[in-house]
Amino acid sequence: MTAEQAHNIIDKVYSPPVSNPEYINPVIDSDLDLSVIIPVYNYADILEENIESILNQKTKYKYQVIFVDDGSTDGARDILKKYEKNPKVKLIFQKNSGIGAARNTGINNASGKYLMFIDCDDTVHNDIIEMLMDEAYQNDYDMVMAAHNLVKEKDGKVFNVIPNIYPKSNLVGYKNGDDIMNLAGLPWCKVYKRALWNDVRFFPGFWYEDTIIQFLIFTNCKKYSYLQKVEYEYRWYEKNFSHTQGGKNNVKAIDSYGILLKIIEKYIENGQKCDEVFYTLLLRHLSTYYYSLFTNYEKDLVEALFTVAAEMIEKYKPEKKVKLPYILRQVEKSFDNKDIELWKLSSCYQ
Repeated sequence: MTAEQAHNIIDKVYSPPVSNPEYINPVIDSDLDLSVIIPVYNYADILEENIESILNQKTKYKYQVIFVDDGSTDGARDILKKYEKNPKVKLIFQKNSGIGAARNTGINNASGKYLMFIDCDDTVHNDIIEMLMDEAYQNDYDMVMAAHNLVKEKDGKVFNVIPNIYPKSNLVGYKNGDDIMNLAGLPWCKVYKRALWNDVRFFPGFWYEDTIIQFLIFTNCKKYSYLQKVEYEYRWYEKNFSHTQGGKNNVKAIDSYGILLKIIEKYIENGQKCDEVFYTLLLRHLSTYYYSLFTNYEKDLVEALFTVAAEMIEKYKPEKKVKLPYILRQVEKSFDNKDIELWKLSSCYQ
């Protein structure tokens, strides 16, 4: 299949969202250590638990909490209004535009020195701000991340809690010296220097909007820290959008390709280098994360998605040979040789 044929097949089934985020960077308040951004869409039944967990922090740091209601329809808006007189709270209501757009609204209204994201159906421990900000200020880190629990629920009851704590021995697998890329590219459970987000926003309307974290945020972190202490409770259950959005028969999964094009465009616009780190990250993304979403697609569409991925790898491959882990060498070989079966096999074993 030629690249032209591949693009024609994809174009017949996929139209990427028109995504033009607004960039507003308020003046930083020298007295405000942290802005916490919480996009809200429904979850009225558990929202107060989230709110109380962030407002009842045991900390010496000054922080604001920006709740962005993204057009809730189940009474969540009324719950938020109960807190409008709290001096820490800033309420913003907007029409439904998606979680990425809601986070962007929060960023555009945040004036703290650092930013933190929390999802409205999750909760945090009462020392998360104290611990992360202590670490951030002590060493002038660009980003500090804590560990989290994966809390599995069914029919309103917790049936499993899995600690997600990365052992330090595992943070050495990235061959180009950037251990940060072994960390989860999720927005939450972290504090970031505000400056990291001045030229970065989520792309509204896309699924897999968290993809920007590794490509546009991690690659700009000069100093960071990972703390092996659980501070965040991430709920996983049927109602959770991040769990249900990846239905393998849903053509919307092609957003994982469409958003990558947007990210690369922004990456280059921001003056970031298409170097070994970028190339390795691209290979990882176009194998494990990318292929797993398309395994049940029609054969021609899978081949088309492989072909445009190979085209992308060829375009950004450095002239100098890049040191890669064994499996990624196989992924690279699959793209070089246009070997789709090797791509499928190597993508399954990462």
